[in-house]
Amino acid sequence: MKKRMLTIFFENSINEYLTKDMCAYPYHLAKDYQWGCTYAYFTNGEKLSNPDFERYCKLQYLGKAEDYKWQQEKAKQYLKEHITDYDVVTFFNYGGATYRLSHFIKKLNPNVVVYSKLDMSDGGFSHFYDGTVIRQIKNLGERWKSRDVDIFTVENRHFYDVLKNIPVFKNRIYYLPDCVSLFGVPSDIDTTAKDNIVITVGRLGIPRKNNEMLIRAMRVVDQDLFRNWKVLFVGRDEGAFVSYLNKNYEECPWLRDHLIYCGEIRDRVELYKLYAKSKIICMTSRKESVGIATIEAMFFGAYPIITNYGCIVNDITSNGKYGKVLPQDDSQALADALTVFVQADQHKSYNGQYVQNFARKEFSYPYWCQGRVQFDPFGRLKVTQ
Repeated sequence: MKKRMLTIFFENSINEYLTKDMCAYPYHLAKDYQWGCTYAYFTNGEKLSNPDFERYCKLQYLGKAEDYKWQQEKAKQYLKEHITDYDVVTFFNYGGATYRLSHFIKKLNPNVVVYSKLDMSDGGFSHFYDGTVIRQIKNLGERWKSRDVDIFTVENRHFYDVLKNIPVFKNRIYYLPDCVSLFGVPSDIDTTAKDNIVITVGRLGIPRKNNEMLIRAMRVVDQDLFRNWKVLFVGRDEGAFVSYLNKNYEECPWLRDHLIYCGEIRDRVELYKLYAKSKIICMTSRKESVGIATIEAMFFGAYPIITNYGCIVNDITSNGKYGKVLPQDDSQALADALTVFVQADQHKSYNGQYVQNFARKEFSYPYWCQGRVQFDPFGRLKVTQ
């Protein structure tokens, strides 16, 4: 029997979200596994529209992404009118809105499965676990408030390993990662014709991204060894990044031909083709919840040399098997890691297939939808690991 899922998302949705997890999971469940899926959203811009996406997953506009309480009332109105159309209702994150609407749904139809994708960062994790007795006591109230949520998933294996053993989540939480969507991306992007490129992607210049670390590292590498290499900075200048880069050009003129500011690349196909040409993805962030740019680059065969920006790096690199994880703010360690890679690459051209194969298995929406999101004989949703 065809299963039907409604996803309700409360942030200001834009068309780019069609490739994010909130849309990608329902899209692939519908496209590849014949679920009936609807993405219900709020937006302050134009209504979402994409015929290729809507061929499989319905887009349901609920209103402006304005007052949060008003949005919840609009969601309630839609649920009241359409609850019989769905077997599963999905929310993102945890807390008041998710818990209240879960209770509302169960009153309308107790047979509907309520699913919360935690979308959890370090802050969210510490909300449930910090090793203190006070937190354990507070979790008793959290368990009661969340009693109508049937299934939780979390995107980080370490978080999952801890949370599955605490009373709030016991017997109702699963690991389900954020993956890379290839929606709208041609299947014939060549990942074998690699150039001598190190690429970094993100909001350049903000303290969290720590782009200065990569520039400092490139100032101390052997210039002769890196004479045929380029470092590409892709992203919008969010502060004084370009000014900082120009200052380093003046102090170290060699950098001018090797460190290139590319600006923001909004076209995903263009960005993915650049990943496919790159040998290294270098992310120097101080903190990330997932770090999707790293995984995207690995999808196209770029080797990750990244800082330890959270325990998620263990998932991304399989505990260092598929990449190099460095300490924070250690530009010399980064210079050394880049040097080791380039020296090895001189003897044999880099083949990113092993990194690519790992990423395309572990962070693939079709992989995680295939037989892992299903119903048992009693109609209860479950996710197999």
